[in-house]
Amino acid sequence: MDLVSAASDAVAQHHALAVLIAFLAAIIEAVAVLGILVPGTPILMAVAGAAAAAGLPILPILVVSVIGAVIGDGISFWLGHAYGGHLRAAWPLRQRPWIMAKADAFFRRYGTASVAVCRFIPVLRSTVPLVAGMSGLAISRFFFANVASALVWAPVHVLPAQLAGRTLTRIEGGDWRGAALLGGALVAGVVVVWLAHRL
Repeated sequence: MDLVSAASDAVAQHHALAVLIAFLAAIIEAVAVLGILVPGTPILMAVAGAAAAAGLPILPILVVSVIGAVIGDGISFWLGHAYGGHLRAAWPLRQRPWIMAKADAFFRRYGTASVAVCRFIPVLRSTVPLVAGMSGLAISRFFFANVASALVWAPVHVLPAQLAGRTLTRIEGGDWRGAALLGGALVAGVVVVWLAHRL
């Protein structure tokens, strides 16, 4: 959580960093190994919340989140395609064979759709694209699933965080009615995110 707090503080002090940090967080979240070790999604949401609280426009963060997610999955796919099974014997996957076993099973069960669905599942979001690359999945099929899921994933995480940031701003300003309305929208957004993860 130190990285999440540091990202939020950095945006609060230096607004210009919001888009850059959001972009990097979205990439890291989807890159094999890095996505397991670094909490990219919490960082992205913290940045979006801090940016909203600071009155910054959310559209640039939303756009770079989509682009970063597509790039991150693309890197994982390329790594799997280029290095194949050699990655299974590399650190840290060698010490955690269950991670790749779950990714293999998920990809076998859902095929191309697994690339889109896994984006909403921790750990699998950075390993299934790797397995897809190892399996020789057609680039065109991977690209479609990658882009389509990124267009859903980014708003589902960024917009609730934006509502949270705006709600806090309203509370600090004494606008309890506005805060209540935004808070209700936030709760609805959280329910949608929870349902997406459950599905």
